Amino acid sequence: MHEIELRKVKDYYNKVTDKYLDIYGNVIQAFRPKSTKHLLDYILSSSEAQKGSIVLDAGCGVGGPAIYFAKKKKLKIEGLTISDVQVKMANELIAKEGLIDRVKIQQGDFHELQTFYENDFFDAVFFLESLGHSKNPERAIQQAYKVLKPGGFIYIKDFYKKKVDDIHFQSKIDKVINNINKAYEYSTLDLPQLITALRNQGFEIQFIKKLNFKDDISIRFNFEKEMNIDIFEQEKEFWPAEWLEIKCEKMVID
Repeated sequence: MHEIELRKVKDYYNKVTDKYLDIYGNVIQAFRPKSTKHLLDYILSSSEAQKGSIVLDAGCGVGGPAIYFAKKKKLKIEGLTISDVQVKMANELIAKEGLIDRVKIQQGDFHELQTFYENDFFDAVFFLESLGHSKNPERAIQQAYKVLKPGGFIYIKDFYKKKVDDIHFQSKIDKVINNINKAYEYSTLDLPQLITALRNQGFEIQFIKKLNFKDDISIRFNFEKEMNIDIFEQEKEFWPAEWLEIKCEKMVID
């Protein structure tokens, strides 16, 4: 089953990455302020990534964030994407920016990080709207823990289905979330389950909070219009999920 779902995500991005680049640019993230620079500076600031750190961007797209982070904070970035099309585009961008000594992007599955990297190697692992593509986020978290140095951290930016007492409204939420998952080859995360997975693995939660900027929905709207995606099926729009950022530390064990 995992291989089938993985292939679906790969085929999806191989097919639509050009459309994303036309509308989103090199940073394929839906929840964003008007300025891409503002978004990436926010992630660097909020995560507290330190200058010179070694960072894994798990589900890195075409490398837009990785390139910016490498230039802004002198980070050394390893990126992993399941899409061979994105790998080719990313490496062309990296070469154009003269960053082949600081940014390396390859094709691979972030559920199998130990296949690509040594244990205790990274200072940080970022999942920037990528963990929701996983049918097994517990496995991805376990692998991230393995390749992180003690004292390193995982930073997750993603969205989580809302749960309410009103049965009728919950049904509407579930329907929209199912439409999102189908349109984007996604598996919208469950917050309590994710928190349990992080704690069971041994992470210490540093924060779980709303992203502190105003979402510019115009880019997402334009993309969905171009792709003929109607997640609300012509009904009045509402927020079926909450966007959050989570940071957890791999504790140092004496």
